[in-house]
Amino acid sequence: MKRDWLTAWRQRLMVGVAIAVAIALVTLAVVGYRATREWQRSSARLVERRAEESAELLVTALTRDMRGAQALVLASRDWNPLSVTSLTDISDHVAAAFARYPYPESFFEWHEGSDQSMVFFNRADRPPAWMPKELRADRYPVVLVTEPAVATTLADRIRQDAKVGRRYSVFDVTLARERYQVVARLQYDEPFRERLESIFGYTVNLRWVRRSYFSEITAEVARIGNRGVDLDLAVLDEHGSLIAGSANAVPATRRSFPLLFFDPTTSAVDPPADLAVRTWQVRVSSANDPTLVWATRSANWTLGVMTAAATGLGVSLIFGFYAARASVMLAEVRSDFVSSVTHELKTPLATIRAVGHTLIRGRVTGPDALREYAQLLVQEAKRLTRLVDNILAYARVTDVTDVYSFEHQAPAELVDDVLQEFRHQLVDGDFELDVDVPTDLPLVHADRTAMRLVLDNLVDNAIRYSSEQRWIRLAVWCDGSHVIIEVRDRGIGIPRDELSSVHRKFVRGQLSRSGGSGLGLAIVNRVVADHGGRFVLESEAGTGTAARFSLPAVRG
Repeated sequence: MKRDWLTAWRQRLMVGVAIAVAIALVTLAVVGYRATREWQRSSARLVERRAEESAELLVTALTRDMRGAQALVLASRDWNPLSVTSLTDISDHVAAAFARYPYPESFFEWHEGSDQSMVFFNRADRPPAWMPKELRADRYPVVLVTEPAVATTLADRIRQDAKVGRRYSVFDVTLARERYQVVARLQYDEPFRERLESIFGYTVNLRWVRRSYFSEITAEVARIGNRGVDLDLAVLDEHGSLIAGSANAVPATRRSFPLLFFDPTTSAVDPPADLAVRTWQVRVSSANDPTLVWATRSANWTLGVMTAAATGLGVSLIFGFYAARASVMLAEVRSDFVSSVTHELKTPLATIRAVGHTLIRGRVTGPDALREYAQLLVQEAKRLTRLVDNILAYARVTDVTDVYSFEHQAPAELVDDVLQEFRHQLVDGDFELDVDVPTDLPLVHADRTAMRLVLDNLVDNAIRYSSEQRWIRLAVWCDGSHVIIEVRDRGIGIPRDELSSVHRKFVRGQLSRSGGSGLGLAIVNRVVADHGGRFVLESEAGTGTAARFSLPAVRG
């Protein structure tokens, strides 16, 4: 009867375990699917945001450069006829403008006086089609042409705007079978703008702009804006034809801008009829970005691996249920000091032995791999040393209180020592470290080795019991006659009902997920008390722990 009851109980237990395993596997599959898809969406959003930033950057760069000649050249006081004494002075200003802005093909100038001629300042390396051929050979970057054939056409059109008192004259015109955009500043000799005094302006060859202007600035913005993301930048005309950049047809984002080489607000109120407003586009594509491709492939691969692992885990849990239950029961009764210390000793020793066998068998070939194995050896040796030090230190501070070597110590140096000790663990664990240690703190009267042991235990606990929020803060401040040192984390925390007991030797919290001897906080509490200080532990399950101790400050 008893055996039947035991068999039935075992069967019900197995059914319950099977149901629990099935629920766990389904939950794992759902969570894994959502996590991988969210990873993929996050990567896509990151690339899309970078694409939007690059598009805004390119549009801003283009519009600023296209308006620069008007804003910084025509509007400059250097173009005032009262401040210009000769054509040579104007030529120098034009040469500087040509060097800074590539799109003006010519500058022109006219002012009221004895000589009513309009003077053109052309590029020597890119002469306009209407310029006489005998004037094109000149070493100076600016070639002067007085009253060419196109002057009458421009002057007549500009004077139409002068009759209505416009400040700027902007229009499109055909000169020598080339289409130009003309921008000119008009100055009058009286406030009512009835009598024209001078004209300064420039011409932009729209065919050259389409062929040569946008390629260089687009490539420069691509070099600046990509920042590790492979984006394809392109400029399209009003018909969607490619002007510059990549021909990739899958855009992530688009931005529009007018093909105007001046500030559009100049003619916004009363736009001229002979000015064609062409709306061009900046297109940024991320279809071939390796980050997005890698995220998609990795997400699918990870999901497949998680599914296979979950299936294998379920089978293993079912077949290994009894063995697992026995192991859990055995682990629950291993709370004494000997079992904990044995476990803590075996772990680093096993790692060191495995690394040693690997090195002896010659499986490590490259210097990077050798450096990684060496770092692992050092890390595990430090872990083993820390455990032995804790065991020996507890015996020392418990039985003998006069073994300390008290000296004046700088708190900043104590913190720096422990940070150097755990530097590799913090970096490898991707911890966010917040250090707040002022340089003007008073010294403390302490044993350096003992203080090092205290900080080692506190930082080791913060690393060991951190959760997903891998954040550690080390802060030191002066509070009256004491120096306060605090180690704070956002780990799993300690239930409030256990705070009073974890100070005792061999006691470990119920939420502890990793090994430990149960001596760390006991040593900290005793050493701090021997130094005339006070150790305070503040914690709450799930929110983190703040370990804080005070040491008397040295005055005078």
